[in-house]
Amino acid sequence: MNNVQIWRTTGITRETASTVTIQFDTGGQPFIYKPGQFINITLTINGGAVTRSYSLSSVYGRDKQPAITVKRVAGGIMSNYIADKASAITHWSVSGPYGSFTPAHNTHQAKHLVLLAGGSGITPLYAIARSVIGQSPDTRVTLIYASRTPDEIIFRNDIALWQEHYRERINVHHVISVYEEVASPDFIKGRLGKLITRKLIQQAVGDPLDAVHYFICGPTGLMKMQHEMLEALQVPAEHIFMEWFSPEPVKEEEVVPAQEVLLHFYEQCNLLEVAAGKTILEAALEDRIPLPYSCKGGTCGICAAKVTAGKVKMLGNYALRQQEVDEGMVLLCQSFPLTGDVTVEIG
Repeated sequence: MNNVQIWRTTGITRETASTVTIQFDTGGQPFIYKPGQFINITLTINGGAVTRSYSLSSVYGRDKQPAITVKRVAGGIMSNYIADKASAITHWSVSGPYGSFTPAHNTHQAKHLVLLAGGSGITPLYAIARSVIGQSPDTRVTLIYASRTPDEIIFRNDIALWQEHYRERINVHHVISVYEEVASPDFIKGRLGKLITRKLIQQAVGDPLDAVHYFICGPTGLMKMQHEMLEALQVPAEHIFMEWFSPEPVKEEEVVPAQEVLLHFYEQCNLLEVAAGKTILEAALEDRIPLPYSCKGGTCGICAAKVTAGKVKMLGNYALRQQEVDEGMVLLCQSFPLTGDVTVEIG
């Protein structure tokens, strides 16, 4: 399990007018993480505790301290609070790291890595790119990054310096939807649709496209479009990695009746009464069983568990790969028991 740590701020970098990077001092506490993972941060805002997940923009072993990069978003209670008042926050309650959006062993062996980013989706992707370039000398990286304007490009100067340093191994394409004149030969005016994405990938990679590993993070619509495009190009599912920040919620079409669920949580064994229309996670939390969770939307993967008996309906899944699902893994925040003999194991 991941224990809560209290961190302090050691540095603040203003990336854009709406985006800020926070560097942390862990106070000597050990914190080992992989590129692409995220942490949960809990802050007191307007008198109440608020918890949100943020991707780590730093690289373990290369950067002295862990860091996150936060962008203002419409209605974002914590994101806007951090972006506006980061300098006034002295202590951060942190748990993690979490997440499986990380380069696998075969990713480091791949000859080419394509990163498809939109807006703040660059945060985990830039960490992944820096890690792969540093650890895999034979791997090339292509970054295709969609932003609204040149001024809204997060890590713009860092990416330019990084590209200059590794010019023989890195291709960077900025797709800008709003700007008046060409600011760089790497800038493409327009929206990052299927045709532009496919053309840029084919120019950088050539054939075959299915030998490449693809990492995608950004707005939901952009991610769905890019995933559909890669599927149409017959890229294997195991070569496509996606990190969803806020996908569209999946609605339950019919209420699942009440059932009992046997929950093995590390050394504890609990018999849950899961009410009609309730998820297994909701039932556990109502019984004050401290299951790990964060998003409740099927994206973070923190509430993953294994079903060892019975049948469960998982409504949405943006975190588990198909192989994990085939092995019986589910996300408890999206799972409804269909039979009375369901047994679930965590830990």
